[in-house]
This record gives sequence, C-alpha cells and structure tokens, in this order.
Amino acid sequence: MIDLMKKTMLASVGLAVVTKDKVLESLDELVEKGKLTQEEAAEMSDKIVEEGKTETDKAKVEASKLFNDMLHRANVVTKDQYDALAQRVTELEGRLHKEFPNSD
Repeated sequence: MIDLMKKTMLASVGLAVVTKDKVLESLDELVEKGKLTQEEAAEMSDKIVEEGKTETDKAKVEASKLFNDMLHRANVVTKDQYDALAQRVTELEGRLHKEFPNSD
C-alpha cells in the first residue's frame, strides 16, 4: 500500500512539472505573438506557481488525512499509537514491580 502511495505522489509531481512546462511554453507563445508583454508573462507565471504551491499544500493535507483514515480503517497501528502504548506498558510494569518486588 505504501508503494502505491509513493507511485501516486511521484506521478503527481511529474504531472506538476509537465504542467508547469506547458504553462511556460504557452506564455512564451503569447509573448512572441505580442498578446502579452514579458512582464505580464512573468507576473502570470509567478501567480500560477504560487497558486500551484497552495494547491499542492492542500493536496498534501488531504492525502495525509486520507492515508491516516485508510490506516485507521485497516486497523493498522501508527508509530505514535505504538509508542504511546509502549510507554504505558513501561509505566505499568514499573508500578507492578514497585508493588510486588521480585527477589530475583
């Protein structure tokens, strides 16, 4: 399942790179045709990149939520849950040994 998530994330990164290249290519064509100035194209490019970053951040948050939900539904223990349980067991063992010392 983790391999599938990695492949999905890599595919989305690849798509973003291809999309950015296409956007820059289209903006260059508009500049060449005289429909945009170089400054307008640069401004538009910056805006598109910023919006892309915002959308990527949103997608990361949503993917994380989805992944955690899938783990929860599959009854898979997360590292945080495991660590909390291990800490609790250690504390309980300490209290048990204080209460019933072993002569070993």
